[in-house]
Amino acid sequence: MIPPNCLQAVTQLALIRAQETYLPPEALILLTNEAGKRLAKELGANANVVLLGTCLMDYMLAQAVSEGKRKEHIAMAEAEATRILGQYPEISPEEKDEVLWCIREHHGVKQFHSLESEICCNADCYKFLSVKGLLGVMLGSKRSYEETVDMIRGKVEEKWHALSLPVCKQELTLQYKAIKSFLSHL
Repeated sequence: MIPPNCLQAVTQLALIRAQETYLPPEALILLTNEAGKRLAKELGANANVVLLGTCLMDYMLAQAVSEGKRKEHIAMAEAEATRILGQYPEISPEEKDEVLWCIREHHGVKQFHSLESEICCNADCYKFLSVKGLLGVMLGSKRSYEETVDMIRGKVEEKWHALSLPVCKQELTLQYKAIKSFLSHL
């Protein structure tokens, strides 16, 4: 059983790291947490696993980028999540494993290991496929204007193709089209 103190501690760790590194910005962590919680409730998934997944999936992103290892941020997050979750013996091995699958699959896969990992992937898509997320990306970016726009263009397409849950596609289709139109004018 995932204890409440673990949920609080991991959420705080993710938010503190975001405040220190801006990668990802705090607003985007809150956005993915919010989307994940709502989707878990709507779809009957384990909301605690989803919350830990959304907090930890990009936990090592800033360090990976600073070391020139952006593509390794998932493996780095998985290792750090294993260390963090290991401090809570009340968490079952199955729950720990589910959180790790959420981290591994948050960029999308053909066949998700679990509903929780699919929810984490789809919650992550709100960062670039919602107007709220796009504003968070733009305001939180430490890159140049051109680098930010180029990164957003790539991520919008990546996340659109990773989106798999019908409820998310329905919610985000109009925003995706609006964002694509907006980006075409930049």
